[in-house]
Order: sequence, then C-alpha cells, then structure tokens
Amino acid sequence: MTAAHRRISERVSAITESATLAVDAKAKALKAAGRPVIGFGAGEPDFATPDYIVAAAQRACAVPRFHKYSPTPGLPELREAVAAKTARDSGYQVAAGQVLITNGGKQAVFQTFATLLDPGDEVLLPTPYWTTYPEVIALAGGVMVPVLTDERSGYRTTVADLEAACTPRTKALLFVSPSNPTGAVYPPDQVAEIGR
Repeated sequence: MTAAHRRISERVSAITESATLAVDAKAKALKAAGRPVIGFGAGEPDFATPDYIVAAAQRACAVPRFHKYSPTPGLPELREAVAAKTARDSGYQVAAGQVLITNGGKQAVFQTFATLLDPGDEVLLPTPYWTTYPEVIALAGGVMVPVLTDERSGYRTTVADLEAACTPRTKALLFVSPSNPTGAVYPPDQVAEIGR
C-alpha cells in the first residue's frame, strides 16, 4: 500500500506500543496460566469500587440532566469544586473558568501539548519518566529532551540541569511530582525555584 493510500497517518503509525499495557497483558496472561505474578504494569486498585461510589454513580445515571452532552470543559459545578479544592489545598487561586476537566492524565497531557507545541518544539522531560510521555510529545509534533536524574539526586532535577538542557527550541517542561515511576517528591522550595 502506498503512502497515499494509508488508512492512518504516519504520525499515528509511528507511535510505539504502550509499555505499561504490554507488561500488564503479559502479567495477566501469566496469571491466567497459573503463575504467581505481582503486576507492576497498569496502576489499577486490587479492590472493587466502594459501594457508596457505585451508588452515587447509579443515582447520577437516573438524573435526566446527565443524559446529555456535558460542556466541553466539564460540568460547571465540578470545575467550581476543583477551583475551591485547589485554593484550599495549595493556596493557589484559580477561577472555575480556568479549569478544564479531562477523562484522565493521558488526555490532559496530550491536549496540553497539542495546544502548545509546533513541529520541532522541544519538551524537557526529567528521567525516568512514565512511558506514555515521549509518545504524547511526538504525537503533538514535539521533540522530547531527556533531563537525566538518578538515585544520588533522589530522582529530582535541578534548575541547573534544566537550564543546561534548554535550547532556542525549548517550549515546555513536563514536570511531575510525585513522579511516576520513581515516587520522587519535590519539596515546595524546589518547585517554586523551578517554577521561577
């Protein structure tokens, strides 16, 4: 099949398989074969959804208002609740109109990069990182620039490390604390320093 007849774009064809889902599928297959496996793939709880949450979801399903499309940025009362929680927990004031509700982290990260990045723009990404991040950056047209960390730094980067990785094409930093997969947590003063 020629490039002119491809069913999906080269951009999407270039995405690699999710390492998280591949590991999870292998663990489930081994378990199904009777092998004792502790899965470290997908971050799913090992318990059922609590009854009170199931009951609340069932009640919400019976409300006709929720039978329609919700506003693209999310339900207004949910956006207000997120703004209030943000102010309460961090002291950071954000208006409900500045809150965007997504159906998960992958969607939020992709939408952010699809909005911010032009082809070739660089995104600084401290290592180790969650396996989805490089693919999402590439899908949005960006270029991932790894910023190495290790156990000596507690898997935390520094302003000096970030500045050394910057080029004229640097557009964003993907900053995650606590980090997945290391669990590293940046102290507030280091977060503030990196933010500045």
